[in-house]
Amino acid sequence: MFDKLFDLPAHPLLVHAPVVLLPIAAILMVMFAVKPAWRLAAGWWPLALVGVTVVLLFGAKESGEALIEAYDRANGEGAVDIKLHESLAETTFVMTLVWFFLLAALTAMERLEGLRTGALAFVATNTRARQALGWLVAVVGLFAMVWMIRTGHEGAKSVWGPRVDILFPEV
Repeated sequence: MFDKLFDLPAHPLLVHAPVVLLPIAAILMVMFAVKPAWRLAAGWWPLALVGVTVVLLFGAKESGEALIEAYDRANGEGAVDIKLHESLAETTFVMTLVWFFLLAALTAMERLEGLRTGALAFVATNTRARQALGWLVAVVGLFAMVWMIRTGHEGAKSVWGPRVDILFPEV
């Protein structure tokens, strides 16, 4: 399912959307932590943006696994070493999923009146607690962004590393 898209390997096509969306969302979360009123004005859109990013990351991760399986079939097992890239990708996905759930909790606390009573009442009604959660969302988003950059860099090295010296010989 995740192996090909438009008769091309799906991974290079699917990976670019989360590579763009995740940093945009992370920077927005920092802005929203600084100015919580902006987060309130944005409504459910920040949560939707991070949710779409999670879905696209899942597609990128699954298509990457399909691509390496196809590559191993064609070139022999372990023809390319992407263990670090795979590990970073897994961590990025988990971190982004945690980020989504933290943002979902924050958004629900700010948006859903029913949460202002009961077990979540303290956080939902306490401005400092919401600010702290807002900053936690921003920090986790920044960590996810850093891991995304590291993941992309390792993936690019595995594809382009052997070719860089050929393409750009030192004079």
